[in-house]
Amino acid sequence: MALGAAGLTQNARAVEAPSSVTLYGIVDAALQYGKFDKGVGASAALASGNLQASRLGFRGSEDLGAGYRANFQLETGFSIDTGVGGGTTLFNRGAAVGLSSADYGSIDVGSLYLPIYWVFLGSDVATYGLANPSAIMSLEHSSTLGKSGTGGFYSNAIRYRTPVLFNGLTSEIGYSFGAEDSSNLSNGRNIGMNLQYARGPVTLGYGVNRHRYDPGTAAASLPNISQLTQVVAATFNVGGNMLGANYLYSKRTDPGAWFSSAVMLNARIATGPGDINLGVSRRAQQGDARATAYSAGYVYFLSKRTQLYGYATRIVNNGRSTQGFGLLSPASATVTPGFDPWAVTAGLRTSF
Repeated sequence: MALGAAGLTQNARAVEAPSSVTLYGIVDAALQYGKFDKGVGASAALASGNLQASRLGFRGSEDLGAGYRANFQLETGFSIDTGVGGGTTLFNRGAAVGLSSADYGSIDVGSLYLPIYWVFLGSDVATYGLANPSAIMSLEHSSTLGKSGTGGFYSNAIRYRTPVLFNGLTSEIGYSFGAEDSSNLSNGRNIGMNLQYARGPVTLGYGVNRHRYDPGTAAASLPNISQLTQVVAATFNVGGNMLGANYLYSKRTDPGAWFSSAVMLNARIATGPGDINLGVSRRAQQGDARATAYSAGYVYFLSKRTQLYGYATRIVNNGRSTQGFGLLSPASATVTPGFDPWAVTAGLRTSF
């Protein structure tokens, strides 16, 4: 639904530029069944947002003339199964305002995704990308890689995006001031950038993010820890079917020498009135902890806006790995070492 407004200024000396505000949203509900940890029986539940997170948003733009626009976006998530808002803040899925120009790019400030996220998202070629049961979400999202920039919104952030520079090349740089804690000014700070190239059937991307945070110990004995994450990604369009891949490496400067290395392959295959989504991801971490996630799904289009979907997914852990389905069962984000959780889900997604 769009609302438009244009009229005279109060002083009658100028005409307001054309502006618009769009209300949009996604409503997604699913039934899921799975075994999420050793010693716990398989269980069924109603879930929200297994294909895409349920959300409500407002997006606005005003033409300022000479090729410039003022823009804003406010978005909040909610759980369709309970009706509860998705977070402790009103606009937990981002809040931003900025200026843009076709010639000079755009600059935005607020609660934002960081540049590495768009490279990460682009490598998941599933129908909508980053579905909760998917392999890429199981092993490479921020819930398993900490503050990697590959998921979630970062407060007190500023972002600049270039226009298309040449031959399909674009870039972005972002900075988050973090917690703005007067006693520890670098706590929660981020800086990152990306380079993305799109030409014909091929896209290539590189993203990097550096996150600094207070480990919760006396600063005199242990300074802020840094987590550096890098990702390279590619996609290829083959006759309307998509192939995607990425490699991600993240490490911290903590005494435990934490690191995470992951590779992902996935595909979207147009079949009948829908898409087959396939994915596999493998991750290794310190201490020889290794896990592999597999996912297969089908998205059936009832219309352009409404889809039925089904997914089956499994994680195979070695004896040192404890990876669980945190996005399907928050209480089972980690499992008994060596246990292999599995789940199936079927749902309905509609958008407006």
